[in-house]
Amino acid sequence: MAIAVVVEEDVKEGQTGAYVEYMQEMIALTKQEDGNIAYDLYEAIDGSGAVVMVELWESQEKLDKHMASEHFGKFVPGGDVYKNGPSNIRVFKKL
Repeated sequence: MAIAVVVEEDVKEGQTGAYVEYMQEMIALTKQEDGNIAYDLYEAIDGSGAVVMVELWESQEKLDKHMASEHFGKFVPGGDVYKNGPSNIRVFKKL
């Protein structure tokens, strides 16, 4: 069953470019993972600084492997310096 993950981030004012640059390696490594369908960042067009990561995975098992990966363990906590608070993470299953 396909899994979608939406990770909402409140990026600090003036830090969106730095955050996107920081995440480029994470994105590239994740797109190479077995079971990844899509992994992309989007910026709100209202100028609010909101950013979302939209992820699509073949299965919960593949997502679990991603979350146990070395690059996930490195990049996710390291990105906190660019954000105003914790991520809002929602996981969905395909209907």
